[in-house]
Amino acid sequence: MNSRDPGFCPTPLAVALTTPAINPVQHGLEVFHGAPPDYARAVGWFRAAAEGGDRDGIAMLGLCQLEGLGMPADPVQARALLVRAAGMGSAMGHYQLGRMLVTGRGGPMDEEGGVTAYVAAAALGHAEATFNLASCLHAGVGCLPDRLAAKALYLRSRNLGCTLRPKGVMVQKRELKSVRALAMHFADPRRLTSLVRERQQALSLAQAMSQPDGHPRCTDGADPKNLRQAGRLAAGVMAAMAGTLGQYLRPTSRDAGPTKIDNF
Repeated sequence: MNSRDPGFCPTPLAVALTTPAINPVQHGLEVFHGAPPDYARAVGWFRAAAEGGDRDGIAMLGLCQLEGLGMPADPVQARALLVRAAGMGSAMGHYQLGRMLVTGRGGPMDEEGGVTAYVAAAALGHAEATFNLASCLHAGVGCLPDRLAAKALYLRSRNLGCTLRPKGVMVQKRELKSVRALAMHFADPRRLTSLVRERQQALSLAQAMSQPDGHPRCTDGADPKNLRQAGRLAAGVMAAMAGTLGQYLRPTSRDAGPTKIDNF
């Protein structure tokens, strides 16, 4: 059968390879989100994109294989595709890989690895990944709880267009300034990754310094000089985080009441 045959229907790969201006991922997304969606056709387009080395095409093909949309479900193979897409810098790849790692689908559960994947996707501006990162920080899943950063990231996800809303998460009046400032910092992709990491380090040091003797626990015979250096480092990080982290290290003060995330 040739292209002149009335019954000829080119495959998505053939169209993508013979039409320079076509974007197979875009076409795949159009039918994926169509009314009604045509997942089988979407898979054809995503496969064509993946075979051409497109990172988002690989990620979307992995998502379809994960959920069994337009193709048989295979979480193990889906995870491999998402690892590949994430390694190529796909925000969707990082996000979907984070979901799999946190829940243990297609392989071992790795909550810390899932949070790392969410951070990478959030730094690339992925709205739902930013929301999921906030949820992990709020609940302490794969990380130390950091509810102030979580609230700022919930705000950031809303600003990115995420329609999900956290249930029961309220911002205290005394937190508004810090949450808004953090959300602005998180809007800078270059700052988000380092800021989340620095706050986790500061929380870890604060946790160690909260021991009854005021120093991190150590094995017998530890060098006192190293202890002093650890103490100075903790104090320095605390000073750098003043106004944001500090409220978790002292008794909370009375305020004017809570504010919903949607109200500011």
